[in-house]
Amino acid sequence: MYKQIIEEILKYMWRNKKNRLVMVLSLGVVLVHSLLILPNLTEDFDVDVAQLERSIVSNQQTFEDRLETGQTLPSFFTGTSAYQQARNEYVNQRELLTAIRTGDARRYLTINYRPQEDPGSVMEDEGFNIPILGYAQEREFQAMKNQVYVNEVEPLSFHHIHERTSLQQMHLFLIGWGPYILIFLLLFMISDVVTKDRKLTTQKLGVSKNWFTYLMVQSLAALGFVALFFAVITGIFYLVNGIQYGFGFGSLPAGVFEAAPEGEPFHASIWSVIDLSTFFIRALPLLALLLYGFTRLNTLISLIVKQDVVVLIATSFALLFPFLYYGEETTELLGLNISWYPQTYYQVGGAATGMIDAIVQEPVPYSRGIIVLLVTLLIIEGLNYLASKLITRQTFLG
Repeated sequence: MYKQIIEEILKYMWRNKKNRLVMVLSLGVVLVHSLLILPNLTEDFDVDVAQLERSIVSNQQTFEDRLETGQTLPSFFTGTSAYQQARNEYVNQRELLTAIRTGDARRYLTINYRPQEDPGSVMEDEGFNIPILGYAQEREFQAMKNQVYVNEVEPLSFHHIHERTSLQQMHLFLIGWGPYILIFLLLFMISDVVTKDRKLTTQKLGVSKNWFTYLMVQSLAALGFVALFFAVITGIFYLVNGIQYGFGFGSLPAGVFEAAPEGEPFHASIWSVIDLSTFFIRALPLLALLLYGFTRLNTLISLIVKQDVVVLIATSFALLFPFLYYGEETTELLGLNISWYPQTYYQVGGAATGMIDAIVQEPVPYSRGIIVLLVTLLIIEGLNYLASKLITRQTFLG
């Protein structure tokens, strides 16, 4: 019987037009990001090579003209000369350009000189940035990450520095809007899994399986389908992006906030880095619990409202709750620290990197997030069991 239910759900989700549309669009977004957007994505520490080359020619011309005319003595007021300034700029720029052209990423990071950017180009770069990825959250850690790149990463490439390898892009996705996107895709794809049975009243009334168990198997099958889809899309991205920019490895650095231990002043907290492998070990269990929790919440709301569109609206409201009721400085809700609410952990990356500690200004153990989500799952399961007793199969299908 279980096998029959699972096969039915898998076939239904595969044949569902909206699900196929989501899968095709998701594949398209992944390919467009890797093939078109990422090659043109710039960051604050990127260097405009064309502008650098023009500046080298200009500075070379300046100091050579000054040398020919004998205008090399420093000014009485400034203690330097246009000749010396142009020559120093020229030497620094040539050194930086040589490191870029030869692909010497380690030398590139050890060179302190960076050309001053034109304000217009900076604004253009910021406008082209991708808010979905967590580049902004990682800027605070760039100097520390650069030290790791120089001292520990071998071989080192510019793709590592610019965080374009597959694992680094996945990390940026999870500390950005990624968890919200994944959960919404899940809700969109499974919103009609339970309510579809109302269109098959004659067939479903005769099912002998316990109603709560039947709904549980439905939920797990639907979640399994979506999880498989996520795994396939992730694998495609890992391969396509990895072939172009490298796959990355677990020892690459990721930013983390380490709160001061209890009993010590909070200002003693530090910004540090951890391995990507450690980040994923922390983040993936939280994401798995959230996906399962929203799947069961979908089942609960489906029993109550019985309309797939209303189900999607209600579950999406639950997902967007932090955006609606959390401000940038929110540390409490109804007099209770927000670290005790499950919606705080929707931002999986923040929970895995200690950013919640920075928000609430006190240490929040990683285990608290796991415990809060597990307790929430127990509550949702209890409500599902109660709803299955109050809203029987006949009542729901009738």
